[in-house]
Amino acid sequence: MSARETILSRIRRATGGGDPASVEARLAGGQGAPIPRQGRAEGDARVEQFIAKARAADATVSRLATADDLPAALAAELRARNLPAAIRTGADPLFDRDWGPVERSTGTGRLDEPATLSRARMGMAETGTLLLASGPENPVTLTFLGETHFVVIDAADIAAGFEDMWAGWRARGLDPRTVNLVTGPSRSADIGQTLQLGAHGPVALHVFVLG
Repeated sequence: MSARETILSRIRRATGGGDPASVEARLAGGQGAPIPRQGRAEGDARVEQFIAKARAADATVSRLATADDLPAALAAELRARNLPAAIRTGADPLFDRDWGPVERSTGTGRLDEPATLSRARMGMAETGTLLLASGPENPVTLTFLGETHFVVIDAADIAAGFEDMWAGWRARGLDPRTVNLVTGPSRSADIGQTLQLGAHGPVALHVFVLG
């Protein structure tokens, strides 16, 4: 008996046996992994769970009916945070609209940017996480260099959990250079075990959920 067979035999005995065919099926993709209950939400409950989890991670969230409501909602958030009426975005077509009193500039993020706006391609209700893909439409520097980061996501793009999110990602054929999973604003407790927001990126994160 080889060393590999010895190890596998011990694992089978410790776990009460096991059908080798089921293991092969799982490795071949024929059997999914167990999914926790919080990763199975459906319908509007999925969106509400995403919002609750994002807020629990110190993000703030607004739910809007359509993208047409975005300019007014953004202007209100900027005023409430005592920020300039200005926003930096990428070239995402969603942002090609009349922003009213808010001045919009486009391009990569800059170090002195008070507020940036990105579009998340997907979200995950299980943890309130946003999936941000890099590229000209949403430069990755906007995710990290703005003091306050605003993110727009369609309610229909919120998946229940990791498995659904990555399956949806692959189904869309998305292939950016980088992918960032963002849950709440940047934070760290490395120094003195004291939690500090904005340690490695934005000090605040606000999510606009459309739909």
